[in-house]
Amino acid sequence: MGSGKKTFKGMKIILLAAMCSASLLTQSPHTRGESDKEVYASAAREAEAGSLGNYVKGGYDHYLRQYKGMPRPNREIMLQGEDFSGSEAMQPRIVPYMDGASGGVVETGETGSMTWTVEVKEEGLYGIAIRYFPVAGKGADIDRELLINGKTPFMESRNLTFRRVWASDGEMQRDDRGNDMHLSQKETPIWQETFLQSSDGRHNTPYLFYFREGTNVISLVSAREGLLIDYIVLKQWEEAEEYSSVAASYEGNGYKDALDVFIKVQGEDAELKSSQVIYPMMDRSSPATEPYHMSQIRLNTIGGYNWSEAGQWLTWEIEVPEDGLYHIGIKYLQSFQRGMISYRRLYIDGKLPFREMDSLAFPFSSNWSMNRLGDEDGAYKFYLSKGRHEIKLEVTLGDMALLLRTVESSVLELNRLYRRIIMVTGTVPDEYRDYQLDEKIPELVNVLEEQASVLDSVIQQVELIAGGDSDRTATLKRLLYQLRDMAEHPDTIARRLETFKSNTSSLGDWIYSINYMPLSVDYLVVASPDRSMPEARATLWERMKHSAGAFFLSFVTDFNQLSAAKEGDKKITLWMTQGLDQAKIVKRLIDESFTPNTGISVDIQVVNEPVLLQAMLAGRGPDVSFALPDDKPVNYALRGGVEDLSRFPEFQEVKSRFHESAIVPYAFNGGTYGLPVRQSFPVLFYRKDILEELNLQVPDTWDDVFQMIPELQKQNLLFGFPIQILIKLGSNVQDNATLPVNPAFGMMLFQNDGELYRDDGMRSALDTEIAIKTFMEWTELYTTYKLPLATDFTNRFRSGEMPIGIDDYERFNIITIAAPELKGLWDFVPVPGTRQSDGTIRRDVPSSGAAAVMLSDSKQKEASWAFLDWWTSAEVQAKFSLELEGLFGPAGRNAAATIEAVARIPWQVKDYNTLMEQWEWARGIPEVAGGYFTGRHLDNAFRSVVISNEDPREAIDLYTRYINDEIMKKRKEFGLPIE
Repeated sequence: MGSGKKTFKGMKIILLAAMCSASLLTQSPHTRGESDKEVYASAAREAEAGSLGNYVKGGYDHYLRQYKGMPRPNREIMLQGEDFSGSEAMQPRIVPYMDGASGGVVETGETGSMTWTVEVKEEGLYGIAIRYFPVAGKGADIDRELLINGKTPFMESRNLTFRRVWASDGEMQRDDRGNDMHLSQKETPIWQETFLQSSDGRHNTPYLFYFREGTNVISLVSAREGLLIDYIVLKQWEEAEEYSSVAASYEGNGYKDALDVFIKVQGEDAELKSSQVIYPMMDRSSPATEPYHMSQIRLNTIGGYNWSEAGQWLTWEIEVPEDGLYHIGIKYLQSFQRGMISYRRLYIDGKLPFREMDSLAFPFSSNWSMNRLGDEDGAYKFYLSKGRHEIKLEVTLGDMALLLRTVESSVLELNRLYRRIIMVTGTVPDEYRDYQLDEKIPELVNVLEEQASVLDSVIQQVELIAGGDSDRTATLKRLLYQLRDMAEHPDTIARRLETFKSNTSSLGDWIYSINYMPLSVDYLVVASPDRSMPEARATLWERMKHSAGAFFLSFVTDFNQLSAAKEGDKKITLWMTQGLDQAKIVKRLIDESFTPNTGISVDIQVVNEPVLLQAMLAGRGPDVSFALPDDKPVNYALRGGVEDLSRFPEFQEVKSRFHESAIVPYAFNGGTYGLPVRQSFPVLFYRKDILEELNLQVPDTWDDVFQMIPELQKQNLLFGFPIQILIKLGSNVQDNATLPVNPAFGMMLFQNDGELYRDDGMRSALDTEIAIKTFMEWTELYTTYKLPLATDFTNRFRSGEMPIGIDDYERFNIITIAAPELKGLWDFVPVPGTRQSDGTIRRDVPSSGAAAVMLSDSKQKEASWAFLDWWTSAEVQAKFSLELEGLFGPAGRNAAATIEAVARIPWQVKDYNTLMEQWEWARGIPEVAGGYFTGRHLDNAFRSVVISNEDPREAIDLYTRYINDEIMKKRKEFGLPIE
């Protein structure tokens, strides 16, 4: 930001804009809208005011401010897809004829770019609409980046999403117990025309793009999946009128109310959907849900968390018997976001009926409710002609879009201020020292006051939306108080710095929770105005009957039993060490494709991993189990607890599904005792904005890393190295007896052609010269370069205190949800490597994962093998991963070990290519008898050098002897060769 005075002046304008936008919130909480012209004018004012939406230069708000005075010409410019002017790194294919297309179409690939030349007669701001047809691929949404005249117009145009279309595969079936069976979802591609717009819902109207008069070039850069393009058109989107105007036109056209019409369509009967994870679900919370059964499973609703991301949609088809005016009602449950509202946009036959349908509000309620669409003046009327019509509900952020952009911008600004502060104080300031921060950072007090005012405005608007004080504002209020107090007492900032960072980071959780708009739908009603809407809630008698019946039936009915097994079918038992949500997904997939195809039913139980060992030793374990940590299969095998899977005839075929490193931890003494279900490895994360600001390049080798560390430390910034790895969520490895080998040490060791064991696993190799030299280089990072021994990588990366670091690639998921304001400002690449004599660079990394095993005591070994074969297949692992992501959002993205399954997970092409490049360098950690001492004593040796200042060579030599003693002891115990 500029000087403090300029910033403060800009903030006054920001507050005026915020007050203007607050007027929107005084409308009815159930239906609220704004004409496109007003939206554009409002967005332009926001951008002019200092970017209520985005402080980052190059964002869409900044772009609108730049072209705020430009006209919006009322003309259309059509470009046929086949008339492209060039391509790069892509071989486009022209399809001369295709059903539903306006002419010839062009098929674009998953990588590379295509360009079209367009002649613009009048300069100005245009929307861009593309008519497309998805190409069969991985099943992920299609991503593109847009360039105009060779440049990215604004940051958000790098991530444009084109959604696929899905439908339920067949009619709902019931098993022999009378339970509804889950339907698989199949892709049902159709031609769609869509304006380029915000993929994350941060802007509620399509993007506007500036085109100069004359020749312009439009380029689409492929980031994920292929698609067919019919045409590209530059035009203004159709503006929806207010309901008052539409109602007046009804009267002018002589439209009359329909009479005695009542049409109900069940939510689970949705015709089309934008995602394969939006499928019918069971709700037994109320006997009023339709259909209902007291004990049997009825998949009677649709939506929930699986239908919560901006841009996701569902469609239903209805048929009305006569022309006329109708009411529309939606029976919904929004018990997911306490104190908040979920928004939907309603289309009829692809069009917005009137402006108020742009942002339908569904407030929080712990019970099912009926929303008869309307406002305080009464229910809205919709004109429908006789025949079939399509009703579409699309997730939108509604009134929260602007607020989310505002808070994200505030987080970026506060983190920027935090980095300025630690450049003066360091990350651990002396609380008794007066750093005179208000003098050394002239803008300090003004920025604190400005951001406090911004948060105060957001709090007021959130409370207006929620209809009063809400727990959703507690995080904002806590930071607001601190900012104001720090502005009044800048001398206290140094000792409150950690709390300030923590409170700022907590805004990420707020953004993440507000960003999702879950909603469940039981049914939709289209009725003539003379018909009343049904009651959403059950009567007292119905509730009492339901509660009593469910209680008594619970003694004889397993409400979670979804198996379609028939009498005489084979049955195996599966124990999962994951959560109940994951178990439900697994059960659904089993009932969808495993049991029907094999006749083998599966009984699932969720257990803690230690229980498995006890049951195995007692001979009362399951047939199969997953997901066990890397060290468990071989340790169980030593005790005769798990089966050697390599004896099955199809093993080699199944083994080929994985990278060779994934099998290493489960191979021992000529056998293989597990199949990989998860595998992950380190990559290098970095903040693009901060490295650019510091004029630093992403390091390619360890020499580059050692040169970068001092440059970062000059600014009191850090390079992140993995010290602690969380084996289980919430557990600290320092308290775990099976501490893994440190990834940083493993990288350095493997890249120098070192090993952890020698003599076929009979001895540790940590006392070899290569290992000792690597150990010394590793410890020097902490003794010479003074890197911290403990790092909260996510929060430090987010604040910018640690703008670059090495961590497991699954950290991608956490950063995505914990720091949504950093979207587009960070990336990951392969880890730094070691340059070889021939000039090549080795980037070896240790991998970790989890396995599925078959217990030796299983009486159904062939059936168990059939299950393991099915479970590790690419199709099933890809579906499981997509289901997890649909349920948990980006945090649920699965590190599948099946290589082809990862190709079907919705990674962008560049990210997928990075993973594949790093995966080629993955090295599995072999498991040996007594090997659990390796990670533990490697850490002991490390700490004795770094903390106790012992000689590194002597330390590693001492602890290697301890490791060898334990290996020898265990080999003798299990009767293994010792020479």
